[in-house]
Amino acid sequence: MFLFSCYITITTQDNLQKRLQGELDKEYKQQKHKGVIRVDKLVKKQVLHNVWIQNKRKTILERHANVHEKPNIRWFEQNMNLDFPTSNHLHHPFHIRRAPIPTIGMPWPRPQTFETSDTKLYKIRKLSVKANFSNCHILQKAVQRYMNIFFTCSNVQFTNNLLHLKNSNFGFSMQKPSYEYLTSLEELTKLTFDVERCSDYPTLSSDESYTLRTSNGEIRIEAKDVWGTLRALETLSQLIICINNTFIIRKTRIVDFPRFPHRGVLIDSARHFMSKTTIFQMLSAMEMNKMNVLHWHLSDDQSFPYRSRTFPDLSGKGAYHPSLTYTQEDVKEIIEFARIRGIRIIPEFDTPGHSFSWGFGHPELLTQCYNGERPIPGDFGPMNPARNSTYTFLSAFFKEVLEVFKDQYVHLGNDEVPLACWNTNREVRKLFTRIKNTSMFKDKGTATWSFFTERLIKDVQKIAMERENGVKFILWQEAYQSNLNIPRDTIVQVWLGDQRLVEEVARQGYHVLYSSCWYINMIQYGVVWPKYYLCDPIGEGFRGKEDLVLGGEACLWSEYVTSETAIGLLWPKASAVAERLWSDKSLRDIDEAARRLEEHRCRMLRRGLTVGDISGPGFCAFESEKPSNLSEHIFQSQVVYSAKNQGIFKASAALVVVGMVLVTLLTCTATRIGCFKILKRLVSR
Repeated sequence: MFLFSCYITITTQDNLQKRLQGELDKEYKQQKHKGVIRVDKLVKKQVLHNVWIQNKRKTILERHANVHEKPNIRWFEQNMNLDFPTSNHLHHPFHIRRAPIPTIGMPWPRPQTFETSDTKLYKIRKLSVKANFSNCHILQKAVQRYMNIFFTCSNVQFTNNLLHLKNSNFGFSMQKPSYEYLTSLEELTKLTFDVERCSDYPTLSSDESYTLRTSNGEIRIEAKDVWGTLRALETLSQLIICINNTFIIRKTRIVDFPRFPHRGVLIDSARHFMSKTTIFQMLSAMEMNKMNVLHWHLSDDQSFPYRSRTFPDLSGKGAYHPSLTYTQEDVKEIIEFARIRGIRIIPEFDTPGHSFSWGFGHPELLTQCYNGERPIPGDFGPMNPARNSTYTFLSAFFKEVLEVFKDQYVHLGNDEVPLACWNTNREVRKLFTRIKNTSMFKDKGTATWSFFTERLIKDVQKIAMERENGVKFILWQEAYQSNLNIPRDTIVQVWLGDQRLVEEVARQGYHVLYSSCWYINMIQYGVVWPKYYLCDPIGEGFRGKEDLVLGGEACLWSEYVTSETAIGLLWPKASAVAERLWSDKSLRDIDEAARRLEEHRCRMLRRGLTVGDISGPGFCAFESEKPSNLSEHIFQSQVVYSAKNQGIFKASAALVVVGMVLVTLLTCTATRIGCFKILKRLVSR
């Protein structure tokens, strides 16, 4: 591990930022007048520019001054390039793109208070566990899970080819300790838990705070609820390192808690089906990054993969294929996998738009679009708001949903509703005339949209009265911006606006989730994680009610993402979002974060997650230490197959010989012909 200094310049100038924002505002207004806002036209421009940085020009000047003070090789710019000094005779500076050198035993996301020593080390051989909760199932499962992680050795590699670069300023910040020194270290032998509560299900208000201390022969974890112990165990797993097959941990004191209570990942199983294996990997990655909400987008225009027992034709005719569905048993298994890791599952069944796939099995739910007085074959708009049967159906469906999914919140979508079809349908136009207070809305279509949303929410609330915690709703921002009549305890998820919209929604008294700058499926070449890292739901100069901003979500929409590519595309980019939502607001040092994130990427790979690249050319030491076993497995399987064939062949040959001898003896006895002559004839054949 080396010391290095990383310089990052902000290339976006104020004028460019203003011009960009002007273009976005103009395009947003144009789309708003059309009654539908499209992600592909707006988010593409918005998503990676929504970054707030304090004192840009001052930072640039200071760092350019440092360039002249330190003429040695340095790390430079957001692409993590190695920058070599050049003489005045060379017109072009020489850069080599290179990933930062990872830290050793540093946690991600960074704890709120993190005190550690590079000189005081302990060794761990085994840990006896002592907990004040003897019957806490979640804690027992977690200890069993993490003990395997703690004592899986991937020896730290103190090697890098930059060592061989002559006349450079690289040096070790940590030398490889000798075996004698490692064996002489004081040993930690106990893992002690002091937990006040052991809750069954995580909620929005769950307490995830904890303290962790290594001293006096023990590792001590204290938490108010079991969810804090889960976060502490993950941190502990990242602090333990293995050197010369010896497990080492620094003297450490941590006081930690999340900045935001909702730290989510959105996955889309409707555009491309996501296998259970992929979802389990996603949840494991979330646990490693202390993210606690899986927003599961389960239906859209293209397919309906959830297998409803009440309405089996929804998936029976609406799924891509009968095998590409989730049974209630599948869902329960996923919820349980998430629960014991302190992760909530929030389902989204989009209404009334993005609902075309509902119509494969139940066409009566959708609005038939017309050309004059003639229906347009196959052209269906949003759910039909004019039929009582629509609400009866949805009430029965969401009754089932609330029985299967245990979280208090359900996401009802309400985004990108195409209102034009409603205007062509005579049945819906009749409803227009019966809706009151239409002057509150910009047109009758929006008033009808509000009518549908209000009635659906009331019906679902009525169903949920038997639930212990009732039900609350999350809606995309269009419901708020279109002035729909929604409950005050609704969470508004912002996906198209910037900090100003977050402020506005919070000032109106609604809780807010933020996603605009974290559409990670908007793939961009290069080192992009700093833009995710610097984006903040509560940026500098925020003027709203901060306590109403609950956090945000990293979104992975799957129009062009498959189950096979999802993990590598999302992680570890989403790790940048995870630290922004967990750690202190002041943590904005890209240079420091880059090294920890590089270590975290390698850590995720070691735990079997097929994550992607994060900062350009580099390596994880265990890749060379433990080469792929694929060819070995293939070779072994071929040897086994060959051995089996040889065994069968030998056995068959033996049986043939025995048979020939028996036939010969029997023939000899029956015909009294010479056995030798008969055997000779058989062999000649």
